[in-house]
Amino acid sequence: MKWSMLWRAVQSARAGRIGDAAALKGAATGGRAYPELHAKLELLEEPFPSIDLEVLRRLPEGTFGREYVRFMDDQGLKPFIVSREVAEELARTSRLEVRYPLLHDAFHVLLGFDTSLVGELGVWSFVSAQHYSPDYDRAARWGRRLYPLVRPGQGAALREASARGEALARRARCLIAEPLEQLFTLPLPEARDRLGIVLE
Repeated sequence: MKWSMLWRAVQSARAGRIGDAAALKGAATGGRAYPELHAKLELLEEPFPSIDLEVLRRLPEGTFGREYVRFMDDQGLKPFIVSREVAEELARTSRLEVRYPLLHDAFHVLLGFDTSLVGELGVWSFVSAQHYSPDYDRAARWGRRLYPLVRPGQGAALREASARGEALARRARCLIAEPLEQLFTLPLPEARDRLGIVLE
């Protein structure tokens, strides 16, 4: 863990720079990408996209961008904004650790999972099956063990979400290495089709 970076994350949070705080925390504590994924992420021109909800709100109904805005509004969420200074610093070393938190909610929209524990396990199972990082694999394994203890009546739903996430991952392109932000203007079904996401 990089304590100096973690301290800067705390300072950024206190100053209201939540995106920088999340990025620095991810870089300080997050697991490194597997080498093959790291190589793919190196090819991205814009590893840390800036997502403007007000711009996306003007897109036509049914587009990926409008559905993303609806999801964020329904959950009371706002996308992280990473400053240029922090983005330039972390782009060399921490692309996965910053990019994934920025796009996590877009994964929910594309994969059709809600934000309940069941939905979160579906997304984590997808991410693990796509082999992003050893730490992300561990997170999915812990989720499969712990979530049924937290929600004992939802064991079947949790197992189904985990299996569905893994099945989606096998068919889909490597989502985190795709320029998802460039697909916001497309109808959501077309965006999914381009990414190889087939919802049953």
